[in-house]
Amino acid sequence: MKKLTALALVLALAGSAFAQLSGTFTFGGSTTVAPIAYAAIEQFQKNNPGVKISYEATGSGAGLKALLAGQISLAGSSAEFSADQLMDGKPVVIALDGLSVVVNKNIKLANISRANLAKIYHGDISNWKDVGGPDLKIVVVNRDESSGTYAAFWELVCLKDFGKAVAYTKDAIVTKENGEVAAKVASTPGSIGYVGMAFADQVIKAGGRELQVDAVAPTVANVIAKKYPISRSLFLLTKGAPAAASVEKAFIDFVLSPKGQAIVKSVDYIPVPKK
Repeated sequence: MKKLTALALVLALAGSAFAQLSGTFTFGGSTTVAPIAYAAIEQFQKNNPGVKISYEATGSGAGLKALLAGQISLAGSSAEFSADQLMDGKPVVIALDGLSVVVNKNIKLANISRANLAKIYHGDISNWKDVGGPDLKIVVVNRDESSGTYAAFWELVCLKDFGKAVAYTKDAIVTKENGEVAAKVASTPGSIGYVGMAFADQVIKAGGRELQVDAVAPTVANVIAKKYPISRSLFLLTKGAPAAASVEKAFIDFVLSPKGQAIVKSVDYIPVPKK
Protein backbone atom coordinates (compact mmCIF):
# COMPACT_ATOMS: atom_id res chain seq x y z
CA MET A 1 0.00 0.00 0.00
CA LYS A 2 2.84 2.33 0.86
CA LYS A 3 4.45 1.57 -2.51
CA LEU A 4 1.23 2.50 -4.28
CA THR A 5 1.01 5.71 -2.28
CA ALA A 6 4.61 6.57 -3.21
CA LEU A 7 3.89 5.84 -6.87
CA ALA A 8 0.80 8.02 -6.74
CA LEU A 9 2.89 10.82 -5.24
CA VAL A 10 5.47 10.53 -8.02
CA LEU A 11 2.75 10.61 -10.67
CA ALA A 12 1.13 13.59 -9.00
CA LEU A 13 4.41 15.46 -8.93
CA ALA A 14 5.05 14.60 -12.59
CA GLY A 15 1.58 15.84 -13.47
CA SER A 16 2.21 19.01 -11.49
CA ALA A 17 5.47 19.62 -13.35
CA PHE A 18 3.69 19.11 -16.67
CA ALA A 19 0.95 21.53 -15.68
CA GLN A 20 3.54 24.22 -14.94
CA LEU A 21 4.36 24.47 -18.65
CA SER A 22 1.90 27.14 -19.61
CA GLY A 23 1.80 30.69 -20.89
CA THR A 24 2.33 32.67 -24.08
CA PHE A 25 5.86 33.11 -25.42
CA THR A 26 7.54 34.89 -28.33
CA PHE A 27 10.63 33.37 -29.92
CA GLY A 28 12.35 34.71 -33.03
CA GLY A 29 15.48 35.30 -35.07
CA SER A 30 17.09 33.35 -37.91
CA THR A 31 15.07 32.67 -41.05
CA THR A 32 17.28 29.61 -41.59
CA VAL A 33 16.27 28.18 -38.21
CA ALA A 34 12.62 29.09 -38.84
CA PRO A 35 11.58 25.80 -40.54
CA ILE A 36 12.92 23.87 -37.53
CA ALA A 37 11.28 26.28 -35.10
CA TYR A 38 7.86 26.21 -36.78
CA ALA A 39 7.69 22.41 -36.93
CA ALA A 40 9.09 21.96 -33.41
CA ILE A 41 6.74 24.56 -31.93
CA GLU A 42 3.74 22.85 -33.52
CA GLN A 43 4.63 19.51 -31.93
CA PHE A 44 5.74 21.06 -28.63
CA GLN A 45 2.38 22.81 -28.27
CA LYS A 46 0.55 19.55 -28.92
CA ASN A 47 2.57 17.98 -26.11
CA ASN A 48 1.99 21.01 -23.87
CA PRO A 49 -1.49 22.40 -24.60
CA GLY A 50 -1.11 25.15 -22.01
CA VAL A 51 1.76 26.71 -23.96
CA LYS A 52 1.38 29.13 -26.89
CA ILE A 53 4.53 30.08 -28.81
CA SER A 54 5.08 32.30 -31.84
CA TYR A 55 8.32 32.56 -33.83
CA GLU A 56 9.16 35.79 -35.67
CA ALA A 57 11.68 35.21 -38.49
CA THR A 58 13.52 38.53 -38.38
CA GLY A 59 17.12 37.37 -38.92
CA SER A 60 19.83 36.20 -36.53
CA GLY A 61 21.17 39.65 -35.68
CA ALA A 62 17.73 41.08 -35.02
CA GLY A 63 16.86 37.99 -32.96
CA LEU A 64 19.91 38.35 -30.72
CA LYS A 65 19.18 42.05 -30.26
CA ALA A 66 15.56 41.33 -29.30
CA LEU A 67 16.66 38.56 -26.93
CA LEU A 68 19.15 40.76 -25.09
CA ALA A 69 16.54 43.54 -24.90
CA GLY A 70 14.05 41.15 -23.30
CA GLN A 71 11.59 41.38 -26.21
CA ILE A 72 11.74 37.64 -26.87
CA SER A 73 12.78 34.79 -24.59
CA LEU A 74 14.51 32.49 -27.09
CA ALA A 75 16.29 33.25 -30.37
CA GLY A 76 17.26 31.15 -33.35
CA SER A 77 20.64 31.87 -34.94
CA SER A 78 22.50 30.67 -38.02
CA ALA A 79 25.51 32.82 -37.09
CA GLU A 80 28.19 32.00 -34.56
CA PHE A 81 28.38 35.22 -32.57
CA SER A 82 31.48 36.26 -30.62
CA ALA A 83 31.42 36.37 -26.82
CA ASP A 84 31.29 40.19 -26.97
CA GLN A 85 28.26 40.08 -29.27
CA LEU A 86 26.49 37.43 -27.21
CA MET A 87 27.01 39.26 -23.90
CA ASP A 88 24.98 36.92 -21.65
CA GLY A 89 23.33 35.02 -24.50
CA LYS A 90 23.78 31.24 -24.19
CA PRO A 91 23.97 29.28 -27.48
CA VAL A 92 23.05 25.61 -27.92
CA VAL A 93 23.78 23.79 -31.20
CA ILE A 94 20.59 22.16 -32.49
CA ALA A 95 21.51 21.27 -36.08
CA LEU A 96 24.17 21.47 -38.77
CA ASP A 97 23.79 23.11 -42.17
CA GLY A 98 25.79 23.81 -45.29
CA LEU A 99 25.45 26.91 -47.45
CA SER A 100 24.67 26.06 -51.05
CA VAL A 101 25.99 28.30 -53.82
CA VAL A 102 23.32 28.56 -56.51
CA VAL A 103 23.35 30.08 -59.98
CA ASN A 104 20.83 30.79 -62.70
CA LYS A 105 20.25 28.08 -65.30
CA ASN A 106 22.19 29.98 -68.01
CA ILE A 107 25.47 29.59 -66.08
CA LYS A 108 26.91 26.25 -67.21
CA LEU A 109 29.32 25.68 -64.35
CA ALA A 110 29.62 22.75 -61.97
CA ASN A 111 32.22 24.09 -59.54
CA ILE A 112 33.64 27.33 -58.17
CA SER A 113 36.63 27.86 -55.92
CA ARG A 114 36.06 29.49 -52.57
CA ALA A 115 38.71 32.08 -53.47
CA ASN A 116 36.84 33.09 -56.65
CA LEU A 117 33.56 33.10 -54.76
CA ALA A 118 35.06 35.58 -52.31
CA LYS A 119 36.29 37.75 -55.19
CA ILE A 120 32.81 37.76 -56.74
CA TYR A 121 31.25 38.90 -53.47
CA HIS A 122 33.98 41.48 -52.91
CA GLY A 123 33.35 42.80 -56.44
CA ASP A 124 36.82 41.91 -57.79
CA ILE A 125 35.34 39.50 -60.37
CA SER A 126 32.29 40.77 -62.25
CA ASN A 127 32.13 38.62 -65.41
CA TRP A 128 31.49 34.89 -65.59
CA LYS A 129 34.19 34.42 -68.27
CA ASP A 130 36.80 35.05 -65.54
CA VAL A 131 35.76 31.86 -63.72
CA GLY A 132 35.20 29.62 -66.74
CA GLY A 133 31.66 30.68 -67.57
CA PRO A 134 30.05 32.69 -70.41
CA ASP A 135 30.93 36.30 -71.28
CA LEU A 136 28.16 37.67 -69.10
CA LYS A 137 27.95 40.10 -66.21
CA ILE A 138 27.64 38.45 -62.80
CA VAL A 139 24.53 39.52 -60.92
CA VAL A 140 25.29 39.13 -57.21
CA VAL A 141 22.39 38.27 -54.92
CA ASN A 142 23.18 38.89 -51.26
CA ARG A 143 21.34 38.78 -47.93
CA ASP A 144 20.66 41.79 -45.71
CA GLU A 145 22.94 42.64 -42.78
CA SER A 146 20.60 41.26 -40.10
CA SER A 147 20.85 37.77 -41.58
CA GLY A 148 22.87 35.06 -39.86
CA THR A 149 23.41 33.49 -43.28
CA TYR A 150 24.95 36.79 -44.44
CA ALA A 151 27.30 36.74 -41.44
CA ALA A 152 28.14 33.05 -41.85
CA PHE A 153 28.94 33.42 -45.55
CA TRP A 154 31.14 36.41 -44.77
CA GLU A 155 33.09 34.48 -42.13
CA LEU A 156 33.34 31.22 -44.09
CA VAL A 157 34.07 32.66 -47.52
CA CYS A 158 34.94 36.33 -47.64
CA LEU A 159 37.32 36.47 -44.66
CA LYS A 160 38.76 32.98 -44.97
CA ASP A 161 41.60 33.88 -47.33
CA PHE A 162 41.69 37.65 -47.12
CA GLY A 163 41.67 37.83 -43.31
CA LYS A 164 40.67 41.46 -43.39
CA ALA A 165 37.51 43.52 -43.56
CA VAL A 166 37.10 43.85 -47.34
CA ALA A 167 33.54 45.04 -47.85
CA TYR A 168 30.84 43.15 -49.71
CA THR A 169 30.24 44.56 -53.18
CA LYS A 170 27.58 47.29 -53.20
CA ASP A 171 26.52 46.16 -56.68
CA ALA A 172 24.18 43.45 -55.41
CA ILE A 173 20.51 42.59 -55.11
CA VAL A 174 19.75 42.49 -51.37
CA THR A 175 17.17 39.97 -50.14
CA LYS A 176 15.51 39.30 -46.80
CA GLU A 177 15.44 35.51 -46.60
CA ASN A 178 16.50 32.23 -48.20
CA GLY A 179 13.34 31.80 -50.25
CA GLU A 180 13.74 35.25 -51.78
CA VAL A 181 17.36 34.48 -52.73
CA ALA A 182 16.21 31.26 -54.40
CA ALA A 183 13.48 33.09 -56.34
CA LYS A 184 15.81 35.89 -57.49
CA VAL A 185 18.52 33.49 -58.66
CA ALA A 186 16.02 31.27 -60.45
CA SER A 187 14.54 34.23 -62.34
CA THR A 188 17.60 36.46 -62.97
CA PRO A 189 20.00 35.57 -65.82
CA GLY A 190 23.66 35.69 -64.79
CA SER A 191 22.87 35.60 -61.09
CA ILE A 192 24.59 33.89 -58.19
CA GLY A 193 23.46 33.55 -54.57
CA TYR A 194 23.85 31.47 -51.45
CA VAL A 195 21.18 29.72 -49.40
CA GLY A 196 20.89 27.17 -46.64
CA MET A 197 21.15 23.69 -48.21
CA ALA A 198 17.48 23.07 -47.46
CA PHE A 199 16.50 25.84 -49.89
CA ALA A 200 18.69 24.83 -52.87
CA ASP A 201 15.92 22.63 -54.30
CA GLN A 202 13.83 25.75 -54.97
CA VAL A 203 16.48 26.94 -57.44
CA ILE A 204 17.08 23.48 -58.90
CA LYS A 205 13.35 22.93 -59.50
CA ALA A 206 13.29 26.20 -61.45
CA GLY A 207 16.11 24.94 -63.66
CA GLY A 208 18.99 26.55 -61.76
CA ARG A 209 22.20 24.93 -60.54
CA GLU A 210 23.81 24.14 -57.23
CA LEU A 211 27.61 24.39 -57.48
CA GLN A 212 30.35 22.41 -55.86
CA VAL A 213 32.81 24.55 -53.89
CA ASP A 214 36.49 23.64 -54.19
CA ALA A 215 35.27 20.48 -55.98
CA VAL A 216 33.29 19.34 -52.93
CA ALA A 217 29.53 18.83 -53.20
CA PRO A 218 27.20 20.32 -50.56
CA THR A 219 25.95 17.02 -49.13
CA VAL A 220 24.98 15.90 -45.65
CA ALA A 221 27.89 13.46 -45.53
CA ASN A 222 30.39 16.14 -46.52
CA VAL A 223 29.05 18.60 -43.95
CA ILE A 224 29.22 16.04 -41.13
CA ALA A 225 32.73 15.01 -42.22
CA LYS A 226 33.72 18.71 -42.29
CA LYS A 227 34.84 18.38 -45.91
CA TYR A 228 32.44 20.92 -47.40
CA PRO A 229 34.08 24.33 -46.92
CA ILE A 230 30.90 26.35 -46.34
CA SER A 231 29.34 24.60 -43.33
CA ARG A 232 27.96 25.91 -40.06
CA SER A 233 26.03 25.11 -36.91
CA LEU A 234 22.50 26.33 -36.13
CA PHE A 235 21.70 27.53 -32.62
CA LEU A 236 19.02 28.33 -30.12
CA LEU A 237 19.96 31.17 -27.75
CA THR A 238 18.64 32.14 -24.35
CA LYS A 239 19.51 35.15 -22.20
CA GLY A 240 21.57 33.50 -19.52
CA ALA A 241 21.19 29.82 -18.71
CA PRO A 242 17.51 28.86 -18.98
CA ALA A 243 15.78 27.96 -15.70
CA ALA A 244 15.36 24.22 -15.18
CA ALA A 245 11.55 24.33 -15.18
CA SER A 246 11.17 26.96 -17.91
CA VAL A 247 9.41 26.56 -21.24
CA GLU A 248 12.61 27.70 -22.96
CA LYS A 249 14.65 24.89 -21.38
CA ALA A 250 11.90 22.36 -22.12
CA PHE A 251 11.75 23.51 -25.75
CA ILE A 252 15.53 23.26 -26.23
CA ASP A 253 15.50 19.79 -24.65
CA PHE A 254 12.67 18.78 -26.99
CA VAL A 255 14.55 19.97 -30.10
CA LEU A 256 17.61 17.99 -28.98
CA SER A 257 15.55 14.87 -28.22
CA PRO A 258 15.21 12.05 -30.78
CA LYS A 259 11.79 13.40 -31.80
CA GLY A 260 13.15 16.92 -32.13
CA GLN A 261 16.14 15.79 -34.16
CA ALA A 262 13.76 13.84 -36.41
CA ILE A 263 12.01 17.17 -37.03
CA VAL A 264 15.40 18.72 -37.89
CA LYS A 265 15.93 15.98 -40.48
CA SER A 266 12.37 16.25 -41.80
CA VAL A 267 12.92 19.90 -42.80
CA ASP A 268 16.17 19.00 -44.59
CA TYR A 269 18.72 20.04 -41.99
CA ILE A 270 21.32 17.81 -40.40
CA PRO A 271 20.81 16.43 -36.88
CA VAL A 272 23.57 17.02 -34.36
CA PRO A 273 25.96 14.05 -34.58
CA LYS A 274 25.93 11.84 -31.49
CA LYS A 275 29.11 12.05 -29.43
